[in-house]
Amino acid sequence: MDDSKKRIEQRVQDLREIGIVIDTWDDIFSDFDPRPLGERIVSGDFVDELKKRYKETQSGELIITIYAPSSLKDEESEKIVTSRLKKYFRHKFLQKKKIVSIIRVRGLIFFIIGICSLSFLTLVTYFKFLPELSIQILSIIFMPLGWFGIWEGLLKLVDTSPIVIRDEKLFEKLLKSTYHFKYIEGNEK
Repeated sequence: MDDSKKRIEQRVQDLREIGIVIDTWDDIFSDFDPRPLGERIVSGDFVDELKKRYKETQSGELIITIYAPSSLKDEESEKIVTSRLKKYFRHKFLQKKKIVSIIRVRGLIFFIIGICSLSFLTLVTYFKFLPELSIQILSIIFMPLGWFGIWEGLLKLVDTSPIVIRDEKLFEKLLKSTYHFKYIEGNEK
């Protein structure tokens, strides 16, 4: 019994709630976008607020509770808003994931170019395919190119931009979040 109580307490600690109060759907979606609710662009202010709140509660699963006036209560609108937010965050997550992949592929290319440059220079020097003067000139070009390629490539592979990775994790969490709607009486404007 004591073990199950600890697991329940741990589960509660692993869940993090972010509460956002809105007055209209325009607080979630761009009020400059006249399209229907299911097609509107997600508001940059709304995303920025979620980012700020996420920094405070990075660990655990997220539950995002949207507090709204009771005049907005509509089950169909809730489904549309949840679907639209998940679609937006999925798009942003995949976009960030693609950027991370591109950075790492570039790092691998840099690394391979560096290895090839140094290998070529080593082979030319060892087997003396070219006259000594040509080898010296090539070493001026290929030596820095090789070492730069290796170190820059490793840097891109190992230490991919922390900002991009942080954003990727953020949008993944927001995509996997649970969205709840709670309605407040008497806050209609």
